[in-house]
Amino acid sequence: MNQPDLIAAFGAGLVSFISPCVLPLLPAYLSLLSGLTVKELSDQQQKAKLLGASLTFSAGFTLAFTVLGVIFSGGMSFIGGGGTSQLFGKIAGIIVIVLGLNVMFDFIQILNNDARLIRKFAGKGRGQVNAFLMGLAFAAGWSPCIGPILASILLMAARNANVGAAVLLLVTYSAGFAIPFVASALFFERLSPVLGFLKKHGNAVRTVSGILLITFGIAMILGSVSRISAIAAQTGGALLGFEASSPLPSHIIGTAFWLLFAWLSSRRILRRRKALKAVPGAGGATPRAQKSPVIAYIFSATFIVLAVLELAGIISLLHLIGGWLTFGGL
Repeated sequence: MNQPDLIAAFGAGLVSFISPCVLPLLPAYLSLLSGLTVKELSDQQQKAKLLGASLTFSAGFTLAFTVLGVIFSGGMSFIGGGGTSQLFGKIAGIIVIVLGLNVMFDFIQILNNDARLIRKFAGKGRGQVNAFLMGLAFAAGWSPCIGPILASILLMAARNANVGAAVLLLVTYSAGFAIPFVASALFFERLSPVLGFLKKHGNAVRTVSGILLITFGIAMILGSVSRISAIAAQTGGALLGFEASSPLPSHIIGTAFWLLFAWLSSRRILRRRKALKAVPGAGGATPRAQKSPVIAYIFSATFIVLAVLELAGIISLLHLIGGWLTFGGL
């Protein structure tokens, strides 16, 4: 199992989470899991309950996804390698392309069963066991958004014909889905802008996801998925070579990068201050809606510190990226 495959699996998990089938419906998912009303999801006193439910739910779908990966990989091991493996790769690539088209146009109706299956396990007061069962139901069900993406990862696992690699691949995919899911449960009150954006641009998200799947399917047909490792290593080597031969320009590039992100963070602070000035009476008491964007301050300060360290030659962004791409670690 190579690093690009794991990165692709983790990215597929993230794409599954932000898909129009999941993120815009997140309040409903969390409400079904915890037995809380949507209004109660923002209550700080309910965070422990939400955290426990989301972790158990994640454990449920991780187990189910991993078992599916083992089944797919075991089946490919039984079929054999060589020419059979190459033929399977081409067939899998065609299937992934079809699934990518389905993400955009939703024409395979059999992939629309997950919501009904999840509702069978939903209800108040059933505890962590129920959340775990809902996770299993979520994985066993299919949707026009998640199903095709998951299927592409399962086909990737089958192509490797290695049970251990398949387990690692599906656990990585599950982590890409579970980490933002659990984080959303903990910081639900901050999600309103994101949910609004996804609701407004859901079709665009589906289109981009479909294009990525189609591109991956074409790579599987051409047998060029494994070349991603070589391309990544070559790119990393070029970055390390540039960093070694031109340390000053490389540090300037890194500093500019960190300062850009510091500027983006500071823009949010300035917008919040401007909004407060426009609100009558904002100079008095500071209710929750008028508090300073603490996270934005933290991120801005962090990026400024990184820029200073980069300029001083203590850290090197290009060296970090190059070492990661060449699989040499950070």
